[in-house]
Amino acid sequence: MSIERLDLFHALAASRTEEIVVTTMTATLQWPLVSSHPLDFDFLAFGMGHAADFGLGLALARPERKVIVLKGDGGLLMSLGSLVTMGRYGPPNLLVLLLENRSYEMTGGQPLAPKVDFVTLARGAGVDKVERIDDLTAFEIELPRLLTEPGPHFVVLPVTNSEPLPPVAHTDHAERVADLRRGLGLE
Repeated sequence: MSIERLDLFHALAASRTEEIVVTTMTATLQWPLVSSHPLDFDFLAFGMGHAADFGLGLALARPERKVIVLKGDGGLLMSLGSLVTMGRYGPPNLLVLLLENRSYEMTGGQPLAPKVDFVTLARGAGVDKVERIDDLTAFEIELPRLLTEPGPHFVVLPVTNSEPLPPVAHTDHAERVADLRRGLGLE
């Protein structure tokens, strides 16, 4: 089974309140279709595969606020060290949602190695709260717990995407950082 990515995003947007949402790669193209919250942060321009690192830093710096990272499986394979750091520091306010489409979608859709098991990788890196959620109904049921229960949580979500991706339009990186700072009340 798998979850249509935009349906997953709609469910998350409907349940989120004041959590920071960090997106990367194709999530940066589709998340804005469902959310324009001042605490949305598009991380694409700064480093392919490193949104979880940025989210981890935000979670450590802002322990009073939940940080949600929308990250792809191909991006995770480019930065597996982020799992080890997440396991080591384990901020309880971090929720990583791994969008598993089994491909490097943003760079042409090349398939991932077929035997990669992200649940096993996360557990092996020392992340304690790791789970796989295979359908939208189960995600909607578990989301209130994931948003309130101390973590960190690493959730693997098999996704598909039947919608055309909007064009990449990432400009003014400094302004996006300033927007996040304003959303956090730092400016």
